[in-house]
Amino acid sequence: MNRSLLLVVCDFLLLSILALARFDVPKDAVIAQDDQKVVSKEVVERISDGENYDDVVAELEATNETLLENLSSDKDDLLEQKLKLEAEIAQRQRELEQKEQEIASKDAVIEGNEEALDLAKNKLRSWSLNEKKLREKGKSCSKVMRHPRRSLSCLLKIWNRPRKNPKNWLK
Repeated sequence: MNRSLLLVVCDFLLLSILALARFDVPKDAVIAQDDQKVVSKEVVERISDGENYDDVVAELEATNETLLENLSSDKDDLLEQKLKLEAEIAQRQRELEQKEQEIASKDAVIEGNEEALDLAKNKLRSWSLNEKKLREKGKSCSKVMRHPRRSLSCLLKIWNRPRKNPKNWLK
């Protein structure tokens, strides 16, 4: 909008307000002195709508009762929701504890399986070492069997060695 047009409109509105305003004080007007408050009789008596004080009080009491009923029903609904939520929380807590126990038992099984696996690996290593030793002994025995005279002398040496432990006789 153009500035000059805006200025004209604002001036017109200002002049209209000033023309309609009354700045003179009525002769019967009561002017408040210091901290005194002035209230008209219509406001105090509430005559404007034709209602009297008893009707207003009755209406307020009815409204108050309605609000109290609504409040109590809302309170009951909220209490019921609270109980449902607490039950749901307790159920989920039980499920959580059950799942934690299942996890702990599965962890124990896994740990036992890992120990068994380590034991099996150790046995496999010892068996592979024993297998190597047996292959070497087998090779030496096959060499001995190729040369019967040597084998007989080896067997006599082995046989004549004193052994205390019968498990070591074949070594």
